[in-house]
Amino acid sequence: MSLNPDETGPIVFFDAADLAPERCFAAVLSPEGSFDGVPAGRLLLSVGLEDLQDDACTKLFARFRPSGVLLSGCRTRADVQAADVALGVIEAETGHPESDLAIVAVFGADPASFLGAERLAGASRRLIALVLDEDALAAAIRLMSQAARSLSPAIQLARGAVILRAADAGLPCFWSLPLGETDGHALLRLRDAALQFGFRDVVVRTAHHRIVLGRADARD
Repeated sequence: MSLNPDETGPIVFFDAADLAPERCFAAVLSPEGSFDGVPAGRLLLSVGLEDLQDDACTKLFARFRPSGVLLSGCRTRADVQAADVALGVIEAETGHPESDLAIVAVFGADPASFLGAERLAGASRRLIALVLDEDALAAAIRLMSQAARSLSPAIQLARGAVILRAADAGLPCFWSLPLGETDGHALLRLRDAALQFGFRDVVVRTAHHRIVLGRADARD
């Protein structure tokens, strides 16, 4: 799976009730969802490693023909490598070319992911981007409010770790917008801050977020 270093745009979740996003790094579909038309760009299935290693996952790839996976719940380099192996099996069973299916690895569910200096460079030829799921990390360390994140040393450490690991591996990284934030101005400020911090763009997981950012981009 090749990656254009100049690719821009967010990673966007969508479902059958939505139009597939036009300008994005990747469109993401939940395995429980369905859609009528295939997006013109990169389509990823949102799955965890255990799901990817289940035989039933091969049927999803045969049905949706995605470009790869948004791999949730990543903890270590070993998870990326295990996903690489699982995708190799799926390629063989569904007729994909070798190393055709991509991995976007999502970190945040396990605080231990940000301890130590484990490198992701060379973990897999399939790995094309990293994502920080800050909601998952905040829940794991029991941060009680959205406001606490900007002051939390743990959150700051995680942001820096993802940005540095992505840079070390020559990959873009993305910051997942907080699900609980609904204020349009706040969402735009958060996206602008993510870009300034060093993230390539954001992950957009709700229809409301998609509408807010889409309107702002249309005005620009």
